[in-house]
Amino acid sequence: MQQTNDSATFLRNNEQTDRDEDLIADSNHGFADIRENDRKSENAERTLEGSNDVKTITTRKWQITLTSADCTIEEHCQGWQIYSKDRKEIGEESKIILRVTDSTMIANAEPARTANVKILCNRDDLDDLLEEEEKENVNTHGKIILREYLRLLSTEEAKINFILKVLTKAVNEHKVFAIYGVFPPLRKPLGKRGWIEKRFIRRMLAMSPEILEAGLETIEKLLRYPANFLWYTNKRAPVRMEEKTIVNKFSGCYFTSKVDMCNNLENISWFYETGVSNVQFPRCYNVYQPAQVEEFVRDFYITACTGILKWFLFLATIGGPNAVWSQDGTIPIKAISFALERCAEYISICAHEDIDGQNYKKISISDWNQFLFWHEQLLHRRGILEKNDDIDIEELLRFMASTIKEMTQCRGQSQIDGMRNVWIIKPGDRSLGKGIVLKSSLQEILSKINQATKECTQYVVQKYIEQPLLVHKTKVDIRQWFLITSTQPLVVWMYKDILLRFASRDFTLDNFHESIHLCNTTVQLKYRKTVGENAQIPSELHWNLQNFKEYLKNTDRESAWEKLIKPGIKQNLIGALLASQENMVNRKNSFQLYGADFLIMDDLSVWLIEINTNPRLHPPSSTVTEKLYPEIIEDTIKVIIDRRKNKKAARGKFECIFKQRNPFYGNVLGKGVSLGIRGKALLSSSNSPRKW
Repeated sequence: MQQTNDSATFLRNNEQTDRDEDLIADSNHGFADIRENDRKSENAERTLEGSNDVKTITTRKWQITLTSADCTIEEHCQGWQIYSKDRKEIGEESKIILRVTDSTMIANAEPARTANVKILCNRDDLDDLLEEEEKENVNTHGKIILREYLRLLSTEEAKINFILKVLTKAVNEHKVFAIYGVFPPLRKPLGKRGWIEKRFIRRMLAMSPEILEAGLETIEKLLRYPANFLWYTNKRAPVRMEEKTIVNKFSGCYFTSKVDMCNNLENISWFYETGVSNVQFPRCYNVYQPAQVEEFVRDFYITACTGILKWFLFLATIGGPNAVWSQDGTIPIKAISFALERCAEYISICAHEDIDGQNYKKISISDWNQFLFWHEQLLHRRGILEKNDDIDIEELLRFMASTIKEMTQCRGQSQIDGMRNVWIIKPGDRSLGKGIVLKSSLQEILSKINQATKECTQYVVQKYIEQPLLVHKTKVDIRQWFLITSTQPLVVWMYKDILLRFASRDFTLDNFHESIHLCNTTVQLKYRKTVGENAQIPSELHWNLQNFKEYLKNTDRESAWEKLIKPGIKQNLIGALLASQENMVNRKNSFQLYGADFLIMDDLSVWLIEINTNPRLHPPSSTVTEKLYPEIIEDTIKVIIDRRKNKKAARGKFECIFKQRNPFYGNVLGKGVSLGIRGKALLSSSNSPRKW
């Protein structure tokens, strides 16, 4: 049984008027275009019975019964139609439409009689009724959806029997689901698998307020049956539920917030495995902790020292010695010598030379503030160094290059530092890019931290990657979806497609505006109108994987995705999850879909930025996501539902990238032990560098 237009509307095909002698209708009567679901089936059985001009047609899937002697039902090339028996011709302009949505006919804008037809399903399997019509495509022949079929039933008894049949079938087959929040895209993939939503049954009951009281009581009992599948759109998940209930959350798995990631990934070196797990996560500090604030300040100091040396060496290399200083310069050369001395001390401490009692000059806060002022003038305000004729510039450059090389060996993340010493400040409990700012001034960062402390707000400060991969001069990041189906042992699935998200303005470190540096979709929606300034980037600021591969191919990096970027994403994900596994709750029948954000550097190295517990999947924000989001949801259901009974079932675009052989038996839901640690914390020396 199929229909040809939106809102489950049946239209008469006027082209058959001259062919069928009974193709006549009065404007006060209605007809319906009734199509078989399987017209091409050779085994379709039809019977035509007449009794007092009341006819019944039974097809392989449907039974169509005419309940009025005033109408006739006939077959033609388009399917089945119902007409009035009156022999009065009707023109195209007075075409009559039967709208199943309100069970009334509309002709010439005047209400008419209800349809003289009853349609019954003669199959035990109700799957065809549960499948929704693709309303966006008028050429797609859909089916009568459940609520429209219910409206066709003539009596309350028939309606209650039908609802009971549908609900009982779903309960017996354990196919009842509930959505907590707003997530319409889930209904279609579950509905076509025969699942029934509790809310939908209640809506059907609301359509029949005079429904039989006895039947209503039975339905309410069935509705109290716990849902077999729960989907939560918020961060919270129920602690108590049936063991067999499938739920899309891992209760108590707090490892995706910015604060938790910062804590979990401090010891990522313990989970490194060549070719399997290797996390590259920009160093991060939970600055609500005083000890971490001190560590951050020391990191900020030494990063500024390295940055000013890189700047000096870079200018001298591309412009010659005279490009770095001038007789008219206002910044003393002491700025360079100060940075060299601090870097030399750092290298010495990394070599553990401080253990032998070597004394280092204690630098006062005022000395550091003076150096940071020089750093800002040179790198952010285009200041000029004062030339010193007593210095051999060539020897200085050689010593500087050697120092930078040793610093790179001591500091594993020196490649992301650049020269400007830019840091990104993120609120620990917010999402969608809210509250994120970029700063290069220590005073401004500390002021932000102090204000957050007064407001009892947690912030993290993370090193900003100053040399990202630019696509058409614009910063991009990658949204990669992945699915965890088990935490003990850890089983991870990664989606084979990605969303490449663009910033809306050309990249620069001279301006810290969010439209330049934050690729988050919610942020960039505000600036899509400005995209016209760069005609090369997509107007909706989104690419899929195929678009990105074509760009890499056109820039002579065709193999970069398969050989560098994709393996880097996999290893980052596996490493981050292994480092966080201790904080994951082990519950059978739980799963969770995550969205991880990655940044690619100009050397094509992959850096994990954050993991989102509730990645955006509705509503779509572009033509790319309009196609991607439904596919991801459909493929998630394939992995979670279809493969539960058949391990060989299709898994869509999901690829199992990790299946743990020797699980870490940590936090098991419902099982716990009381452990405690007594002692005194070991405080690090103020000279000890943080191992990043």
